[in-house]
Amino acid sequence: MSYKQPFKERNKSNIGEEQCEKYLESKGVTYTRYGFDCLFDVHWKKFMLIPEFLRCTPDYMVMTDDKAMLLEAKYCGEILRLKVDDMRQYGKWNDIVDVFFFIYSSTKRTHKILNYKKLINLASMCEIDRYEDNNKPYYKINFEDI
Repeated sequence: MSYKQPFKERNKSNIGEEQCEKYLESKGVTYTRYGFDCLFDVHWKKFMLIPEFLRCTPDYMVMTDDKAMLLEAKYCGEILRLKVDDMRQYGKWNDIVDVFFFIYSSTKRTHKILNYKKLINLASMCEIDRYEDNNKPYYKINFEDI
């Protein structure tokens, strides 16, 4: 998949979220959609009017017997690419309530779950690269290292 493909084509399905929901349901975990889910409802120029902190709302609110937490679903192959700016915003969310990440690898056909602090610590030791289309930096994390 390339950034040169139309947005709707690149984002017609969200494998990370699909796998995350399958996992949560298989474990009987109570969850609700929490973050923005408007990929096709709002033009990206309008979406960018929303403050960055709110645009980076994690995907789900997950509830256990005694705690609520946020969960962001991510999808990758061998390499997880985490936007530096998004991770900064997730850190702000983590100051409010614990943020966890469900990371699904299509090449490994498995997932890993870890909290924000562990992921940002790992990211801080990884290479930072830049996207070709917008030159924004991202942490380049080998899935095997997670």
